[in-house]
Amino acid sequence: MTKTFLILTTLMVNFLLTINTPARAAEFHLPLYDSDDQYFAEVLRLALKADGGEHELVIHDHTVGQLRTMRELEEGKFNIFYTGYSREREQTFIQVNVPLARGLLGYRLLAIRQVSADLIRQLHGFEAFKSVVTLGTNASWPDTKIMQSAGLQVITAPTDALWPMLKRGRFLAFPRSVIEVKPELERHDVDAENPLIIAPNVMLAYKYDTFFYVAKNREDLARIVENGLEKAYEDGSFMAHFDADPNMAYAMKQLEDHPRKIHWIGVPDMSDATRAIPDRYWYQGVKD
Repeated sequence: MTKTFLILTTLMVNFLLTINTPARAAEFHLPLYDSDDQYFAEVLRLALKADGGEHELVIHDHTVGQLRTMRELEEGKFNIFYTGYSREREQTFIQVNVPLARGLLGYRLLAIRQVSADLIRQLHGFEAFKSVVTLGTNASWPDTKIMQSAGLQVITAPTDALWPMLKRGRFLAFPRSVIEVKPELERHDVDAENPLIIAPNVMLAYKYDTFFYVAKNREDLARIVENGLEKAYEDGSFMAHFDADPNMAYAMKQLEDHPRKIHWIGVPDMSDATRAIPDRYWYQGVKD
């Protein structure tokens, strides 16, 4: 009886010590490769705070492209990154299954030259759109394959060449997400005689967003971030941050105050796990 009591007491003490011991603090190293991406750094900071551990976030200014950054993530130079979904990225890394911009990355406004507006306005239906409109994109972007699978005409080029090509009329439209288009247009629209505008009557959309990714051997980091994001949704801090961001506010205004014909296209290589992400994490306002 005494021996049994001692064993039970020891087990109980160990259990209490376990549940009262703070989670091990983790240090996160995030490359920030675009000044417009501060939103994602703040989302990560929010998640780490909501998780409750004494985690540290180190931001690295990073000027190289996404493909090289992901190689550096595999090599251990960084331990977390944010990027648009692809099946390959999901298989290569651990994907934290909470879309960071509530799916707004998949709502694509069309940056066009003002002289092209009448032509695009006259296109009725997806078949007419596909037959006439050429779209500029980067071959390495996951959504390029999404557009190609839908039968859209795409012209690929390096990222820094796409805006100049649009201005020269090398393609008709440059699809940019509702959270990207405003700051990018402000930087690139400098031609007063032939300005760039957003197509007023039509847009593309598909289920797509930015996710956090960590290396396959860092399940601990993925659990911290996913737990933190879930808690941030529960306590309202995620939506408060989302609503306060000026690019998100602009995106919501474009979707809700300026209705356009939406051509919805599928994402054929999306995994069952990503398709199963709960609807509460995706923006549900525009159905068309």
